[in-house]
Amino acid sequence: MEWRKFCWVNERRLFVGEAKKKVLSNKIFLDEHPICCLCGGTVAATTIEHAPPKVFFVNKVVPAATHRVPACERCNNGSSGMDQVAALFALTQATVHRDIPETYMDKLMRGVRNNAPTAFAAIANGPAELVPLRVEGKVDDYARMEVDVLIFNDWLNPWAAKQAYALYYLHTDGDILSPSSRVMVQWVTNAHVVDEQSPDELLRALGNYGDLRQGVRNSELQYSYKWQLDEEIGCFVLMLHDASMVMIGIFHDPEKAAQVPEWTLFATNAENGIHQVQPKV
Repeated sequence: MEWRKFCWVNERRLFVGEAKKKVLSNKIFLDEHPICCLCGGTVAATTIEHAPPKVFFVNKVVPAATHRVPACERCNNGSSGMDQVAALFALTQATVHRDIPETYMDKLMRGVRNNAPTAFAAIANGPAELVPLRVEGKVDDYARMEVDVLIFNDWLNPWAAKQAYALYYLHTDGDILSPSSRVMVQWVTNAHVVDEQSPDELLRALGNYGDLRQGVRNSELQYSYKWQLDEEIGCFVLMLHDASMVMIGIFHDPEKAAQVPEWTLFATNAENGIHQVQPKV
């Protein structure tokens, strides 16, 4: 009895010690990054946003520390539904399904069903067909999946825009996209990839590669991206679970962004946070 009590007390001390270290680490981070990078650069950051979110990784096992950015309460909270939809979408889109624990998928599907029932129905009931595809030198049948536009408008495009604001902050050493800048989003789905409509030329043109990496561990099988930034325009292409991609354009001149009407356009400000805007007709 005394031995069990001793173990419990020491385990509790260890837990409390880890919790205090996390609180201190978060405080140091927010002292160094005091302004929310997601709503234009005028609102104080009180929380830390992970980009991509931990739920995006199988069993929330992240190969290395996720990218962290400063966020206000409004910009951080309320997006868990979008995170879950993006994670489920990316996994169901994958042409090559690696070992994914059923418990993780069941929990993720329950989360999407509860928090975003319309998105869950669209993902679950979307039409699919088997087509022959060569993967790693072997031809086999894989699912080609069509996607309801509702999922993009309500869930996936806003999620991708949020990743864009976070990645811009990370790769500019803390610069914050202003309310006058525009973020453009376009998805490349499993159907595009199977139909050989991937943006290969754009991928080759982008000079920088990013993933989450620590030693020999990396996230490239679940999440990676290529990117390029200059003074007028920026570009990120996110590669998600080997079968879907997100093309993201960043324009500092909103008039130039409005000249690309086929992409979904986003802006941000302190009043509304990240929101979709319509280009001038």
